[in-house]
Amino acid sequence: MDPAFKGVGQEPRTWIWRIEKFEVKPIDPSQYGKFYTGDCYIVLKTKLDGDLLVHDIHFWLGSESSQDEWGTAAIKAVELDDSLGGQPVQHREVQGHESKLFLSYYKKGIQYLKGGVASGFRHVSDDDYEPALFQVKGRRNVRVTQVDMKVSSMNRGDCFILDTHDTIYVWAGPKSRRTERLKATQAAAQIRDSDHGGKATIHILDEYADGGLYAAFFRLLGGGSNEDVPPESASDDDVDHERQQKRSVTLYKVSDEKNGTVHIEEIAKKPLMQEMLKTEDCFILDTGAAGFFVWIGRGSTKAEKAAAMDRANKFMAQKGLPAWTRVERVVEDAEPAVFKQYFSRWVDDDAQVGLGRIYSREQIAESVPVSVHLESRPPKQRRHLVQKSFGCALGFMPDDGSGQVEIFRIENFEPVPVPKETYGMFFGGDSYLLKYTYQKFNRDHYVIYFWQGNQSSQDERAAAALHAVKMDDGLCGRAVQVRVVQGREPRHFLTLFKGKMIVFMGGHASGFKNIHDHDTYDVDGTRLFHVCGTSEVDTRAVQVPEETKSLNDDDVFVLETPKQTFIWYGKECCDEERAMADNVASLVSPGRTPVKINQGGEPAEFWAALAGDPSEVQQVTEPTAPPLEKKLIHCFENVAGEFIVEEVEGFEQDDLNEDDVMIVDTGDEVYCWIGKDASRQEKEKTFQYATKYVKSDMTIREDTTVIRVPEAREPPSFKALFPSWDDNMFEKRSAPPGL
Repeated sequence: MDPAFKGVGQEPRTWIWRIEKFEVKPIDPSQYGKFYTGDCYIVLKTKLDGDLLVHDIHFWLGSESSQDEWGTAAIKAVELDDSLGGQPVQHREVQGHESKLFLSYYKKGIQYLKGGVASGFRHVSDDDYEPALFQVKGRRNVRVTQVDMKVSSMNRGDCFILDTHDTIYVWAGPKSRRTERLKATQAAAQIRDSDHGGKATIHILDEYADGGLYAAFFRLLGGGSNEDVPPESASDDDVDHERQQKRSVTLYKVSDEKNGTVHIEEIAKKPLMQEMLKTEDCFILDTGAAGFFVWIGRGSTKAEKAAAMDRANKFMAQKGLPAWTRVERVVEDAEPAVFKQYFSRWVDDDAQVGLGRIYSREQIAESVPVSVHLESRPPKQRRHLVQKSFGCALGFMPDDGSGQVEIFRIENFEPVPVPKETYGMFFGGDSYLLKYTYQKFNRDHYVIYFWQGNQSSQDERAAAALHAVKMDDGLCGRAVQVRVVQGREPRHFLTLFKGKMIVFMGGHASGFKNIHDHDTYDVDGTRLFHVCGTSEVDTRAVQVPEETKSLNDDDVFVLETPKQTFIWYGKECCDEERAMADNVASLVSPGRTPVKINQGGEPAEFWAALAGDPSEVQQVTEPTAPPLEKKLIHCFENVAGEFIVEEVEGFEQDDLNEDDVMIVDTGDEVYCWIGKDASRQEKEKTFQYATKYVKSDMTIREDTTVIRVPEAREPPSFKALFPSWDDNMFEKRSAPPGL
């Protein structure tokens, strides 16, 4: 192990080394975030995940560095990896095309400086200071790049910083955006504080600046004027930096040939399964826009592990891909969440309970009924119980469900009030609108749910969404809007009905007066209901076809026939579901004493009513969707009409831009955050963006609950998804930072 790596990675922090004459030299932390284009660097980021330290190793390659320096950086990164037990994820970073994860370490942006070890550094002494011009690009992933000191280096769409030591000018292009100007101002403040001890004066050159400042700026630049600045680039900076050519997700097995070439064998395209990865081999996962993952099996040889990144480079050369294509190296049993998301099936026995993404124990504890003791159960059983019984969107619990409910059904594309005595009764062929009002801090708060039955028409679903917007407009935009798909009801939605929710098959054309007076009444008087739930709060019944294959051995069902009612217990059902079955039976089949039967002990009349065979009862397998981490996403349509998805790594509250619509994806629910300055078009397309985003995700979950959250109306569950939350942050950052 290189002496420079001794003792590192034992606490949550960042370490950076530069390659100097093929040796590893540590960088002063005060200079973190500055990279010389002629050099290569190694960056180690150590984070605390629960009680465990996790590591990411990045080797950064400057655009003017040599191939020998590239090779040294790669070799030393493997050496550092080995010293940390072979568990870290390795990332190859190329200047100008860094991963979002790498950029997330530098919230104020990174600086590209000309020169390097071989050519000497830019002088920063007070006596002999060389002025420098920097281009600031990116609304979110900010890059501050040193460019030539001349007006032709500029353009009207970006912001530029002229650093003259005592004075720093921020020139805001007339076509630049508000957020870009804010980021440029922050970058200038960072240069002032880190390079000049906080003593330089910063001037902002925008439409309100004095003409004398502009004259001084261009004089120091060497000549020119605003009129001489070239027009803005026609391309989008974030998109250009962060998008690669679109390719389908493909898994390859890679092996070395005797002549030194790499043999590539395509294994599969989407959908991918975890079992396709074999421990004795190495694989390359081509994800398209996100680059490549090199997966190292535990059983592969030491030589194969060491040569993994070299294989990836040869692979890219054979594919004709650019040298800056991103490559990450992951090891079996230490795969990061971002790798697992490309597989439709992935099982980790020690994964946290939850649905699509990982929930903390604290989040689960707040949503689980006190009568359910999850901690005493093995991980597999915990996950299974949460997934099938608790409802969805566990994190979204604005209150205890004791507020006021108003329900409307969509009839002829208009909302019609539903009689209160039928609250909780839904039809799969219809769509509904629910207005929920509750008190918090002596103020009214609102949640508008629009529930879409599985058999309802697209027009009815669209009408429900449209009327949700109109209802919210009537509340001055103060409501949280939630799209609910039948079978994926949020836990909070279930609490509104206190265990008395029933979903019937068919549509409700003429209204009904009691449980047997509705459109789903069967001519032979036989109906079958699937019981879901763990307590009097979340229990619900869903009507299913009265046939044997509707049964499964993991749940409880209520069968009503003309003569009697049965409660059927599957052999794998949980005690909580057994306890709730009586309540459901009294709702769907009132006035009867049900006959309780266990799977395997059914009387003949039970099977006769279902006209089936016991062998047709379904066996339920363990849910295997990969548990993945929360994500912050910016979705938008570019000028060409393409739908663009940009992920923000290591996100914080400050990453929410007030002029954007942004998505926070927990996997179980998708929050759409509406910035107060977002365009009307973006606001109107919120749910369309969310639907497109979910469809673009690797995991199959198109019925995910979507929650629309306006700025300044964020529920606690949304705020909890961020490392910290300041209710006054958006107001604070509207002013230039400490100039």
